[in-house]
Amino acid sequence: MIYRELGKTGLKISVFSFGAMRWRSEESCYEIMNRGMDLGMNYVDTSSGYVGGKSQVWTANAIKHRRSEIYFSNKSNWADAPDESKVRHTIEKQLRETGLEYFDFYQLWGLGNMETLKKALAKGGTVEGIRKAMDEGLVRYGPGFTFHGPDEVFKAAVDSGEFLCATISYNIMSRKQENLIDYAHQKGVGLFVMNPLAGGVLAMADGKEFEFLKGPGCGSCYGALRFLVANRGITTCLLGLTDIEHLEENMKALEGAEDLDEAYRIELGAKMAEVQYTKGNFCTGCGYCRVCPNGFDPSHFMQAMRDYTIYGVRSENLENWLYSKYVHRQTPRQELAKCKECGLCEEKCPQKLKIVDQIREVKAALAV
Repeated sequence: MIYRELGKTGLKISVFSFGAMRWRSEESCYEIMNRGMDLGMNYVDTSSGYVGGKSQVWTANAIKHRRSEIYFSNKSNWADAPDESKVRHTIEKQLRETGLEYFDFYQLWGLGNMETLKKALAKGGTVEGIRKAMDEGLVRYGPGFTFHGPDEVFKAAVDSGEFLCATISYNIMSRKQENLIDYAHQKGVGLFVMNPLAGGVLAMADGKEFEFLKGPGCGSCYGALRFLVANRGITTCLLGLTDIEHLEENMKALEGAEDLDEAYRIELGAKMAEVQYTKGNFCTGCGYCRVCPNGFDPSHFMQAMRDYTIYGVRSENLENWLYSKYVHRQTPRQELAKCKECGLCEEKCPQKLKIVDQIREVKAALAV
């Protein structure tokens, strides 16, 4: 395992860590986390909002007998920055639910605008609430934030000096926020990457255009992860793992990765920029088909199947692929079962796609 210092804290964080948003069961959570810790992973990011509220409990249960080996980060799915009293109440409630005595880090969730940042930093705001929880021993090291907003908000949060770490979405397919990695690094703030495999795309993509990312006995995740590790500004990559096999495959990307340099990263990025995806008559995500009387979302499904085809995912990975796209919903089987094949969605589709035929095909493959 490779370890990197978290900003100026002196803490050493494993360059691969656990993103706890995609657990499929408590048993698989336990197996993956304990195997990962055996391999040196020492950080996990969870939330009361993940896996229908189960993630934080499953994750805590998995690590209780090895609590000293891992940094546990939690957050709540607040819509905006809550006041100090709400933060304090939420942290205490989550500790009761998880059975833990403390969290190592606590995150301001989904920072996206300047107003929320100002509320978080104000007297009696979120950050003050986390600081008081630290005084009481409920949070050990301090606050961080997860980010979905414009660059100026990110920079203002980093410049405040109140946050130890920041979490952004970044991968070799989506590099718009690359400058934020450099900014955080220069300012001594740890930078955590979510969606390092583009929401599962680079874990399962098998098209010939991705050959340059594949490694010995590995799929496209090999090069995609090495691209990230080569960036010294990244503290850790949060892996959203669903089974032990994916963990073992991801770990192969670390072989010899200490020697990866900027030239390697630039080369891979340039090759990715040259990749051209399939064009033609496909789901554009317009949403006109969202008229299902039973609550099924054909647009979400058809976009998932569009990408399944474009990225050359193997048929045996269909269930894993769909599961990765329905992570905050019911399981793919439960979603598909809502569709009664009435055809109302097809009538509304500007692309005249055979939506019902596609649904029937997938239902048959998954035995729905």
